[in-house]
Amino acid sequence: MEGLKKKIQAWWNSSPCCSGLTSAAWGSREFFQEVDSYKDTHEPFTNRIADYGALKGKKILEIGCGLGKDFSRFAAAGAKATCIDLSLKPLELTRKRLETFGLEGNHCLADAENLPFKDGIFDLGFSWGVIHHTPDTQKAVREIYRCLRPGGGRAIVMLYNKVSLVNLKININYFIRSRLNLLRRIKTLLCPWRWFTPKVRGGVDLPRIAKEEFLAQSTDGVGNPFSTVYSRKDALRMFSQFRRINVCAYGPKGASWLALGNCRWLEKHLGWFMVIIAEK
Repeated sequence: MEGLKKKIQAWWNSSPCCSGLTSAAWGSREFFQEVDSYKDTHEPFTNRIADYGALKGKKILEIGCGLGKDFSRFAAAGAKATCIDLSLKPLELTRKRLETFGLEGNHCLADAENLPFKDGIFDLGFSWGVIHHTPDTQKAVREIYRCLRPGGGRAIVMLYNKVSLVNLKININYFIRSRLNLLRRIKTLLCPWRWFTPKVRGGVDLPRIAKEEFLAQSTDGVGNPFSTVYSRKDALRMFSQFRRINVCAYGPKGASWLALGNCRWLEKHLGWFMVIIAEK
């Protein structure tokens, strides 16, 4: 496995998605319930988009299971559910969730860019906020397409939206940070006074950081090695082999100005979660 993917795998092993949202013991019933409560409050649209109840008897593939919130709901609805993840810990926690709530589903360690399944066997390929963390997102999209049933197999994929208020905030923060670092370098060359050195909280000098690294840390936490953002144009290009492609943005919900209040028009254009729904 390439070096970057090993870093990605190690990061999500140590920090499974949303595991920091609760202080409950990992794998406990309370752990799953508290994470689900948070997700249902701040991302309620996920449940509507996934439409678990309509998938009874359908063959579902989830790419990137996280803590198994969506996967368990596919299983509870009677779907023939399979999930993959690049990291072992999310799979262990998802298996523990299924055991805890008396559900069944298949799960395996696999790479989204090289799915270990035959062509055309799934009715739905579902991936919520995952394949923007793999180096070749386009290859992952092609793999989803390959595994879907011809003549109606669907993909539901969420990617981070490049043209969003969240990404605007990230870019503004990076601009400010880079300007502060420029002042620090100028001070080093011209000014001996310590008070001129820009500082962050705690009195520590701002370290240099690449824009790509800053984006990754701003999306999923310090230490996250890789994240990418995509525009609608990018999404349409990546999913061009599909038909009936629909792209729409959502949320997040909450008190922050980034939640866009109740203005659906703004949300569908500037929301952070860009959802692509497409048919094979």
